Amino acid sequence: MNVDNNQKNTKNKQTIEEKLLRLQEIQSLLQDKKVSLSESLSLLEEASKLKAEIELELQQIENKLSVINQNQE
Repeated sequence: MNVDNNQKNTKNKQTIEEKLLRLQEIQSLLQDKKVSLSESLSLLEEASKLKAEIELELQQIENKLSVINQNQE
C-alpha cells in the first residue's frame, strides 16, 4: 500500500463520491490493521482533510439549494 500515491490523488480535484470512497478505503485499511503506525498517521491526516473538504462542498451545495428555493418562491 503506497500511502504517498493516495495522498497525491486527493490533491487532484475529486468528486464528493470519490472522496467518500477514499474515506471508506482508509477506514477499511485502518480497521484491518494492514498498515504500519506511520502509515496509519498519514492515512488519518488524509482522512481528516477529506472530511473537511466534503463538509465544505456539502455546505456550498446546501447554500446553492437554499438560493434556488428562495428564487422559486
